[in-house]
Amino acid sequence: MNQWQRQKQILSIVDRHYEIRVNEACEVLDASPATIRRDFDDLVEKGLVKKIWGGIAIKSGGGINHVMLPVAIRETKFAEEKKRIAYRAASLVHDGDVIIIDGGTTTLALAPYLANRDIRIITNSILIAHQIYKERDSDRGAEVFLTGGLLFPDSGLLVGPQTSENIKQFNAVLGFISVGGIDGQSATNTDQLIVANERAIIQQSQKVVILADHSKIGKRDMCKICDLSDVDILITDKNPVVKNFQRKSAKLNLDIIAV
Repeated sequence: MNQWQRQKQILSIVDRHYEIRVNEACEVLDASPATIRRDFDDLVEKGLVKKIWGGIAIKSGGGINHVMLPVAIRETKFAEEKKRIAYRAASLVHDGDVIIIDGGTTTLALAPYLANRDIRIITNSILIAHQIYKERDSDRGAEVFLTGGLLFPDSGLLVGPQTSENIKQFNAVLGFISVGGIDGQSATNTDQLIVANERAIIQQSQKVVILADHSKIGKRDMCKICDLSDVDILITDKNPVVKNFQRKSAKLNLDIIAV
């Protein structure tokens, strides 16, 4: 097992059980105390967890689910749900459409369903652009425009003022947004730079679609993207949390699709 695989499992355990000790990680991961301590120190240094006596734990104020994890870790969480959400989202796209796709692991799952469509895609995600290129069967298929900008760490996401200004040069039929949290009032995310770009996508799209698995429902991250009144469709997965949210949001002019 390599370092990335160990750290992914360590974060998964902390996410479920709130903390883990060195001896517990050694037993679960079949690794030496020295190796586990190095992994723990690395995760603490990245700001993903906090150090406690003999181990690590979720940081106060929300922990792992409220920081931007590396994309290789985030894309493994609720992978099947994200595929279903993406498949349903892709059905909203018609040939000839111009669409904007925000970077994120759920929006990344759109790539296989759009790569061979006669559409134009604007995205601030180099991962989405690369995945579409890989999925295309021939030179025909989706035409992709990258926004440019600053590369956000461990995300494949382009952000910053240049990104926002470039997004504002396009007009789209649909804007697909990935969020960190969505509650009864607003959609939120983890970072101001990311949120600024998402606001630009909303501004330039005739219809705004949020893609969010059930773990995002009822959560509120640090930075507000928009009010839910600015969103047309929320596509999520079937879960008791979603049913409760649908009931509480019945008065909103928001089409909630659970798949």
